[in-house]
Amino acid sequence: MADIKTIFGTINHLDTYQRVNSTHLLDLYVGIDDTARWTLLLISEYPPLKVTSSRMILVKSGRRPDKKWSLSFSLVDDSYKDMFVLFCEDIVVSSACIKNEEKATRFVGKRYKEWREMLANARGNLLSPAEIKGLLGEMFFLKEYLCAQYGTEKAALSWTGPKLLPQDYIIDDTWYEVKTVSSSRTEVSISSIEQLDCVKSGELVVIRADKTSVTNANAFNLNMLYKELLTMLPDDDSREQFSTMLLRYGYYPRPEYEGEEYTFEIKAMARYAVSADFPCIRRANLPESITEANYSLALAAIDSYRKE
Repeated sequence: MADIKTIFGTINHLDTYQRVNSTHLLDLYVGIDDTARWTLLLISEYPPLKVTSSRMILVKSGRRPDKKWSLSFSLVDDSYKDMFVLFCEDIVVSSACIKNEEKATRFVGKRYKEWREMLANARGNLLSPAEIKGLLGEMFFLKEYLCAQYGTEKAALSWTGPKLLPQDYIIDDTWYEVKTVSSSRTEVSISSIEQLDCVKSGELVVIRADKTSVTNANAFNLNMLYKELLTMLPDDDSREQFSTMLLRYGYYPRPEYEGEEYTFEIKAMARYAVSADFPCIRRANLPESITEANYSLALAAIDSYRKE
């Protein structure tokens, strides 16, 4: 894929565009519109989804003289240039996972709507280091364990990240709560009573991950896991759903997530059976004066609950 920011910087004529990726299923271009605004342009045989402009982006769509359809996104506030480049990059990368052109055309409109909502909710920045490490552990567990157990589509769509539910995965009659810690940690933090105090039995999963060099053959980063999971999903609809769930959470494949600061080696994974006798805080045992609690669990003390 051509560097989008570089393209914007090199075009010096109005109403001029350059295709971003010659092998992409969609005809996606970036350039300058007739009023000198940075623009992402889609040209398609199929009508795009109807979407409306935002404070940051002016949207136009219509039928061209050659009977094709166009959908353009133009930046109206230059203070958002860096964010607009990220938006353009994400549209190109995320739509590449859709294999049907008509669905991919509609996906671009849907993806824009998710971006508009995310930016309105102030989720346009990088995830925090804790969020990045936690999400990496959740995606690793999905890829390495849940997909084999339940099938890739069912497992991926059981992720609850954007819904902010107590457990990370809820599937069939069980659940999984994933904690990602460094290999030296002797405890895990439980952020709410409900995380482990659940009527149904489930599992506490502890992923041990340490920062490593980008040249480590065993290294993982969020973008790697995201792309691998997309290729594992069986069809366009499931890829679109999974990609949208992650965007709602605040993740899209930014190049920053491939830097050494966000590159990890997974050292170990342990699963612990959580049922009625598991040693955790239970709401039924708390005095009425305590409404919320977070606490730490010593991993050595729950070793007898570890599953093979």
